[in-house]
Amino acid sequence: MSKQSKNNKPYLVLMMIFIVLFLCCVMWLMNYFLGLKRAENQMQNIQESYISAGSEESSESLPPESPAQASEESSETGEQVESTEEEEPAPDLSIYGVTDKTVDFEALKAEVNPDIYAWITVPGTVIDYPVLQHPDEMDYYLEYNLDGSKGYPGCIYTQRMNAKDFNDPNTVLYGHNMKNGTMFAALHKYKDPTFFNDNKYIHIYTEDNRILVYEIFAAYVYTDMHLLIGFDLHTESGIQYYFDSIRANEGISNVFDNDIELDADSKVITLSTCISNKPKNRFLVQGVLIAEGEQQ
Repeated sequence: MSKQSKNNKPYLVLMMIFIVLFLCCVMWLMNYFLGLKRAENQMQNIQESYISAGSEESSESLPPESPAQASEESSETGEQVESTEEEEPAPDLSIYGVTDKTVDFEALKAEVNPDIYAWITVPGTVIDYPVLQHPDEMDYYLEYNLDGSKGYPGCIYTQRMNAKDFNDPNTVLYGHNMKNGTMFAALHKYKDPTFFNDNKYIHIYTEDNRILVYEIFAAYVYTDMHLLIGFDLHTESGIQYYFDSIRANEGISNVFDNDIELDADSKVITLSTCISNKPKNRFLVQGVLIAEGEQQ
């Protein structure tokens, strides 16, 4: 072997290592983007196949008929009308941006994923996703998709520490801050006070046909503290202490609606996502339950 060949050998080895690493990176990127595209297509299919929306006409609610009107009409027709106890009219959720869409949870659980138990929609954003909870692993859906494949974007999920009926003092939903703007990336828009004031509601559809409307009262940077462990939410005093502490989080990216009051009976929902380049922080958007109705 010539001296020149010996001198070139280390360079050839380095070149081979570089080529292998480059090919591995290319393959990883291809798998990453293919996985994102697959998840995006699956979500689009779910939204088209398991979510139905009625016409605008059917979503309009007629004003309830008053007893006086009923009496007038019966006297005009001469018909006898039995006296019945007045029923409380169903709440008009359309004032909070709720449409008459319905979610087919039975089919979703049977055909897509049995861990789906709710659906979240945040009008004014792309957030329109199923909510899941794994029966055993707390953060399973941080790394796994609806179809069970591992990787991004994961799912919107709650941990087993939260009940599925949204009756806890604080129900925390987690989702990735995806660079393509999907999942919970849109939460960062709430750093803008104008966007915050123009997009104030969170809609939750539950598997028992309820629609829950939350009004957003806070959007702020927080630590990565586990909210369900770091605060005592089992006593009225502990709940009130936590609620009072929320507005103490002042900062340039933090926005609050100080006109919304919370008490120990309030039901709060917290949407939590990561902050780029700040692994020890989270961005939280929180709303309080203000109305409840039923799916059609």
